[in-house]
Amino acid sequence: MSAITSKSLMNVLNIHVKELVNNQIIQSMTVIDWGKAMARANEYIQKNLLVHCGIDAYDPGVDENCPKINVDNNSPGFDLVIKNNKGKLKRVQSKLRQVAGNTDFSRQTHFETTRRNSKKNKDTEASETGHVAYSIDEFDYVMVTLVNVNNGLERRNDVNLWSFSIIPIKELVNGDKSCCMTKIPSKILKKYEYKIDPLNPPNFD
Repeated sequence: MSAITSKSLMNVLNIHVKELVNNQIIQSMTVIDWGKAMARANEYIQKNLLVHCGIDAYDPGVDENCPKINVDNNSPGFDLVIKNNKGKLKRVQSKLRQVAGNTDFSRQTHFETTRRNSKKNKDTEASETGHVAYSIDEFDYVMVTLVNVNNGLERRNDVNLWSFSIIPIKELVNGDKSCCMTKIPSKILKKYEYKIDPLNPPNFD
């Protein structure tokens, strides 16, 4: 990891988030319960790591200095706001997924929301599972945190052992239904893998 040591990523985290990551009660939860308990914390973690890499990243829910972004055309389906090196604002959907493959990237992950219904998605029959697919105008990138629990739950409490993908929306479009795919293929997760490194910041063009 270039100039950073393997343990230093934990030191990058907000102190309250670090407490959640290290909490043994949370660590022992079921896959579903842990995912729910850590979903909001994951947004903080991703922001902390992006800022660590020199990215101007903001959480609209807590950062008073977050740039204003137009959400008139859709309910905000993003969690973070990024200002790229050209000064343009990009919307990032934040996801946390526990995986049980041989590697962090060897299995697809689901990519749906149950938080709200969308007439746009219903009209296009965006999801056959009862979940709702994201619209293609809700965000510009999705940042996926991958935590491998194939050989136990120990990786849950060490961010250094997590993997990340930063995927542009163009890779997730379901052209047949004019919405996002409801699963992210493993090859796309791997293609857009990002290893946290301040000397090699991610590109949000």
